[in-house]
Amino acid sequence: MIIGIDASRANRPNKTGVEWYSYHLIQELKKITPENIQVLLYANEKLVNGLEDCPANFKEKILSWPPKYLWTQIRLAWELSLHAPDVLFVPAHTIPFWPIRRRTKVYVVVHDVGFKRYPDLYKKIQFYYHDLTMKAIKRRADRIITISDFSKKEIMDLYQVNADKIIVIPLGYDENKYNTGVLENKNVLDKYKISQPYILYVGRLEKKKNIGNIVKSFAYAKTSNPDLKLALAGQAGNEYEAIAKIISSHKLENEILLPGYIDEDDLPAVMKMAEIFLFPTLYEGFGLPILQAMALGTPVVASDIEPHKSVAGQAAALADPKNPENIAQQINKIIKDREFKDELKVRGLKRAAEFSWTKTAVKTLAVIAKK
Repeated sequence: MIIGIDASRANRPNKTGVEWYSYHLIQELKKITPENIQVLLYANEKLVNGLEDCPANFKEKILSWPPKYLWTQIRLAWELSLHAPDVLFVPAHTIPFWPIRRRTKVYVVVHDVGFKRYPDLYKKIQFYYHDLTMKAIKRRADRIITISDFSKKEIMDLYQVNADKIIVIPLGYDENKYNTGVLENKNVLDKYKISQPYILYVGRLEKKKNIGNIVKSFAYAKTSNPDLKLALAGQAGNEYEAIAKIISSHKLENEILLPGYIDEDDLPAVMKMAEIFLFPTLYEGFGLPILQAMALGTPVVASDIEPHKSVAGQAAALADPKNPENIAQQINKIIKDREFKDELKVRGLKRAAEFSWTKTAVKTLAVIAKK
């Protein structure tokens, strides 16, 4: 059997959720894939950061000729038409629109369909491309893998996909980097100009991540905690200008820290030293950063939405993401109530231990390698 995997997202230098999922899943599949299965890792440039270290049955296949854009729709599609694998596995939602040979089984991971539920939170071109891609996936994929029961329900509801075509496999986290052995390192904070005490958000700085309400909740919380800072760690995204205006209107320019993208090697220490990890986003398929923070022993404030509940269980303080005052109440409760903070830490460590990339990879291989 030959399995072709789209490794292009896993190979990106600055990774966020979907890219890290792709990266860790491929790394774990290298450890458990039987030698009689050959795996081709498709990418648009040379693999780096450990992806290039492959066992004998894994081979990188660099599809680098032009065009620079629409790599999936042109270059990968061309490769599949010339050299069709037995299985195509796409960890990140995008498949060629050009017909893929019927002898190739296609398995695609759809992390969420938030663009369909809240189209106003996306640029029009993003919405149309994702929507076309989802329709192509519905038409061609033999199975859709998704990351939570919530995302499965959304795919069924918004795209009328039959339940038996969708398989739920939860995410994991990097246990080697996110654990209680991580040491506090003030030099890392100096590197990113982060001062303590601070609460931390990690992700793209854009409207769909609810940054506006995060800023407003911080303004409320700061009245009771004047020394507190808010670190918004991530790259500017869609409608960031509106977020900047909210920061300015609350006169928080000197209280909100914008360290930009934090290197993965530095992120565990930054999360560990935070008073709270703040992740009250509007819409998620899962919520991977919640797991990472809990594994470090950092208390979490998350949204009272179904995906966050399924990840955190009883191990996070949950708030209405559309209510900044409610978010602030949870922040203040953790800061003021030491017993509650310690209880969240204990629960979080126990909850995080239930997830791992190994479990994710084993379940995924069982699907994509099934004859």
